[in-house]
Amino acid sequence: MSRTGAPRITDISVLSVAGLGTDALRERLNAADGLPQNPPPEADAGDYVGIPGRISAVPSFRITDYVPKKGTKNIDRTTALGLAVSATLKRTLTERAGITDDSWLSTGVAMGSTVGSLRSSIELDSRVIEGAGIDLVNPAQFPNTTMNCCASQIAIWHRFSGPNSTLANGNLSAVSALQYAARLISRGHGQRMLVGGVEELSPHTAWGIRSKKIVHETVPVSEAAAVFALEPEGLSEAPALATVPACAVGFAPDRSAAGYSDALRRVITGVLRQAGVEGTAVDLVLPGSESTVLAAAEQAALAGFAAPRVDVRKALGECGSATGALQVAAALAVGRPGDTALITGIDISGAVGAAVLRIGAGT
Repeated sequence: MSRTGAPRITDISVLSVAGLGTDALRERLNAADGLPQNPPPEADAGDYVGIPGRISAVPSFRITDYVPKKGTKNIDRTTALGLAVSATLKRTLTERAGITDDSWLSTGVAMGSTVGSLRSSIELDSRVIEGAGIDLVNPAQFPNTTMNCCASQIAIWHRFSGPNSTLANGNLSAVSALQYAARLISRGHGQRMLVGGVEELSPHTAWGIRSKKIVHETVPVSEAAAVFALEPEGLSEAPALATVPACAVGFAPDRSAAGYSDALRRVITGVLRQAGVEGTAVDLVLPGSESTVLAAAEQAALAGFAAPRVDVRKALGECGSATGALQVAAALAVGRPGDTALITGIDISGAVGAAVLRIGAGT
């Protein structure tokens, strides 16, 4: 049975170079100074030598600060970041709204990820090629090489048995996850969904980002994870931090600046129409392509919007597939009750996307 009413965001957890939570995120977004240069874990410091530009990691991150130590020995950093934010969200939402264990059991997961843990895949391949052989690979580390490892581990650790999916769409991955989860909920195929995106910092991702030259070298290579609880109306008594009346992802077959811009403009027009919002009524715009080679195309598509802009890349660095989830978190962190926020993005692959959020009194 399909459901009426826009899906509701009832809680969010975010972990970034700013630290844990939306308060830390708000401070970072409002800060006038540059991004903090948090060093990567000490064991990896030498691996970043020679990489152009700056690097910034989640400060002092240890997965055992968020979940019990047992079972964490072999998990990769992507999964650890995802587990940390999901555990924090589950705990705070349970305390705030008194959600029962039975209700959590039916929860699903939709995570945005570019390739999962790139580091895990490359290091496994290297060990095999360099002579260890496939028979000597640690089988406990093999799951880290699969793209859906993070989403699956979130479900296993928390005993979620709802739909579980990983969506890979570059910088639009988390927006794609939001569209997917909202569709499941609206058509009655899902109840509560944990939706978000995650990107780990590693020498492999850093070299890849710098080699592609899509992101300006002045932007630090960073990492983050953010997940939010998306629910249908009436599922729990938790007040809505926001509703999501519209979200869509499209494609630009013409990958010129004009082609990207036209495709994004069409998606923006569609989500505003679906949400019943005039362009002049948008209070906050969160573009996802600032400080990249796609910035001009996105700005052209947003030329008619006079609302203030919030640039998450400037505040948090290049966070890959976590970008869309950070845009949602930023809208909740700095938006005021009653605001309408517009989230947009373009990926070099041709993907374009937009979402409309109505900020609620629960913030």
